[in-house]
Amino acid sequence: MFSFKKKIIFLLIFGILFLQIPFLSLAAWTNTVIFNVDFNYDSIGRSQIETQLIKTTNNFYFYADKDWYEKIADKNQLDNQLYNLANDFEYKTYPTLTNLLGSEDNPGVDNDSKIVIVLEPLKNTFGGYVKVGDQYLKKDFSQSNEGQIIFLNADNIINMPLSLLDYELAHEFTHLIILKQKPDAETWFSELMSEFSGTLLNYDVDNIVLKKRVQSLLYSTEINLKDWNNMEKDYGEIKLLGLYLQEQFGNQFFAEALKYPFNDGVISFNGAFKQLGINKTFDDVYLNWLITNLVNNCQANVQYCYKNPALSSFQAISYTYYLPAQSNSSLSVSDSLKTWAGKWQKITGGQGILQLKFTIPEETPIQKIPYIIEDNTGAKTVGFLDFTATNIQKVYINDMGSKNVAVYFVPFIGLSGQEGKTYYYSWKATNLDSSSQTDKQIIDTLLKRIDELKKEVASLQLQLAMLQTNQGNSSCSVFSQDLYYGMNASEVKCLQQFLVNLGENIYPEKLITGYYGPLTQAAVKRYQALKKIITTGYFGPLTRAKVNSELTN
Repeated sequence: MFSFKKKIIFLLIFGILFLQIPFLSLAAWTNTVIFNVDFNYDSIGRSQIETQLIKTTNNFYFYADKDWYEKIADKNQLDNQLYNLANDFEYKTYPTLTNLLGSEDNPGVDNDSKIVIVLEPLKNTFGGYVKVGDQYLKKDFSQSNEGQIIFLNADNIINMPLSLLDYELAHEFTHLIILKQKPDAETWFSELMSEFSGTLLNYDVDNIVLKKRVQSLLYSTEINLKDWNNMEKDYGEIKLLGLYLQEQFGNQFFAEALKYPFNDGVISFNGAFKQLGINKTFDDVYLNWLITNLVNNCQANVQYCYKNPALSSFQAISYTYYLPAQSNSSLSVSDSLKTWAGKWQKITGGQGILQLKFTIPEETPIQKIPYIIEDNTGAKTVGFLDFTATNIQKVYINDMGSKNVAVYFVPFIGLSGQEGKTYYYSWKATNLDSSSQTDKQIIDTLLKRIDELKKEVASLQLQLAMLQTNQGNSSCSVFSQDLYYGMNASEVKCLQQFLVNLGENIYPEKLITGYYGPLTQAAVKRYQALKKIITTGYFGPLTRAKVNSELTN
């Protein structure tokens, strides 16, 4: 029999061994893990990889693809690289990003607070990705909750400078912050915020990432903010847009957008402008950014430039049309555009005076089109064609072929468009003969005289309109309700008929559809201006009373 003292000693020894057994078992359990991976990113299209735990730090578990890890000759070099990466994250990346943007979404593996990083050989165009809400398999193939896992391209770990690894880890970690702060954010918004984080931390010290992004966008003559295809072009767009927003509005702008309580990125940016007291809309800022990619000259206008010296010579390549130099030569183009898309287009050639005419259908919500004149020194001047009052606009450019060498324009549809819908517009460039009395001064004089003549006959047209409206449709004798933008009604047809009868000076498009669109609104504004009523475009009590009084007199 054991003495009491021996029993105590035996129990203590047994207890220690008993406690050690599961600890050793757990270590063996977690050293080898099979992760579900995204075959779109994996270098050979796998859906699962077997990994082993190669390093644990204060913040991370580093797992590596076993086949890849076994081929690493200098594992000490890998260990040092991972140590430095973890050190930079702990003392710079994590505090900087969380202080500005907020905390991350990181329940960890089995509620462990450490972040899991998996080193996986990826296709060479990808630096990493985040996988959320999946499962992984332990060595014995039992299931476990995965948490949020960051996958980094294993091939970059040894071959890439530490600063670029810091950049990629900051990018992927920002996705975890966005998952916490705005879990249903749009992809383009999430990627823009993540690209911004690398810029904020100044990890791209040699502008390697920036130059790569710029190159991908250089020949993209058309871009769409929300049409995300996970291509280099998409990353180029959001990288440069994010840099532009940071230079124009500062780092706090991104923090305000991220915490604004909407998942829609555009609404979030508009909310950030409001919170910061900036009297701008994202539509206007995005259009200014599109112009920046053509002009990029801070001396001309700080709204149209990048301040980063690495971008001092950057200008996007436009889709180019050539106009022959012969007199009266012309070029007509019908084109289309989707919401949140912009195009960089350019006309070269021509001789003397160039007339550029745009026609915008009523259902196409283009409010303005910037045009940019480039002279033979490379200087560029920005102007705008305004379509809020009419759907047809012209601009004349003198000295084409001598002083001026090109005209750029940037059609764009923003928040006013319906997402996914295709809209249409057309333009025509005509080479006018300056020797046949068609120079700009004569044109301006003639246009001025035409306006004077139109005003002289306006009252006669109005009288005729009253008569024709009453005769054409007895139901249009008076207007019984207010009419407004977006309305579909028979009385809108009556209003359109009335406006048509006023002549081309009021309603040149002459469309009678029953839909109260921008052309009808613009015609109402012209009538209101003629009658000295406040020009709102709303067919309300004052305007309605005036029209009814004239119809019944």
